[in-house]
This record gives sequence, structure tokens and C-alpha cells, in this order.
Amino acid sequence: MRIKAIKINPTLVLFFNLLIPTLFMFMAAYPLNYILMAFASLVLVISGKLKRTLILISIYGLLWGGNIFFSTVLSVGSLAIFCVLMMQFMPCFMMATILFRDYTTAELLSALERLPLPRNLVVAVIITLRYVPTFKREFGYIKESMRLRGIAFTWKKPIESFRYFIVPQLFRCTALAEEVTSAGLVKGIDANIKRTSYYEQRFNKSDGCLALLLIIGIVWAGLWKI
Repeated sequence: MRIKAIKINPTLVLFFNLLIPTLFMFMAAYPLNYILMAFASLVLVISGKLKRTLILISIYGLLWGGNIFFSTVLSVGSLAIFCVLMMQFMPCFMMATILFRDYTTAELLSALERLPLPRNLVVAVIITLRYVPTFKREFGYIKESMRLRGIAFTWKKPIESFRYFIVPQLFRCTALAEEVTSAGLVKGIDANIKRTSYYEQRFNKSDGCLALLLIIGIVWAGLWKI
């Protein structure tokens, strides 16, 4: 069955991604975690990412089962806590996949420029979001280079193996930073005039409904134990 995808405003997705981890600092994890997980799943589904939703829900189920297994059967508190922390992180990760995989740099920049934010902050956020996929790709290149040189990653020597990954990545960070800066200057990112954009990122009814639904869920979670 093909689901008609709804394009959600990138600003709203970014706000959700910042709000979700903040809520755990002031509210009890349960039932808030279940509500946020259901909300993140809903956002992915209406965005047309059903396969990704099922995969991430399966991972969440494995973490939930691992928490029960380690806390009741094996009585290993550290592993149980690790599973709980990963469960709390999962809704945030689900929302982050939308930003990293489903929006272009131009779409994100067009949405953020509508907000009353300093331009330097907007540029920094865009570069950070775009660098995460690049960081992952660079690790793939490093792994391939290690394979060609006969260097294998082994848990027997974690520090040495980690060094093979992180040292080339640090050097690549410097080169990529210069490339990103040059590309931004060529595109006039430092200009003091307001830029036009091919993409018109505006809030619509679906964005308002999602925001209202999240607020209702948060209020319900806050009143759960009262």
C-alpha cells in the first residue's frame, strides 16, 4: 500500500528534535517515552517513510525487550540502563533522520531564514546538519582504505583501532571545513541582503495539527501521575 507523503516544515521538525530530549530533563520517562515514540512514528509515516518506521520500531522493541531481560533475568543494571537510555534517544533519532535524509540544504536554509535568528546561527546549524551525512561517508572511505592496507578493526585493541578511524577523520574535517567555507562564499552566503529561494517553506494545517497533537500528548504525560 502506497502512502501519500506529506511534506512537513523543516523548522517544525528541527523544533521537535530539540524539544524531545529537553522534555526528559523535566518530566518522568514513562509514559512520555511511549508518547514521543508514537508521535515520531506518526511523523515518519505521514512523511511516507513506512519502511524506515518499521525498522526503527523493531529496534525500539528489541531495546524494550533487552531492558526487561537484563533487569529481571540477568539482573545486570548497567545494560538495562543502557537500553532505557537508547529507548529515550530513539524518538529524537527518528526525527533527526528526516532532517538528514529527506531535506536538501536549500530547503533547510529557506525555512530557517524565515525565523528571527542571527544569520551566523542559521549558517552554523545548516553546516552542522549537512556535515553528519558527510561524516558518515568519510568513515566509509577510511574503512575502505584500512581494508586495502590490511588493517582490520578489532575489539581486542579498541584504542589502536579507534585511532585508525579518528586521526584521518580529524585531518579530513580541516579540509572539508575549508571546502564548505569556500562553497558558501561562492554562493554569497555572507551577503547582507535577503536571499531568495526556489523553496517556499510555510506552515500549513498538517504542521499545526502535529504541533497540537504533541502538546496534548505532553500535557497528558505530565498529568499521568497526578
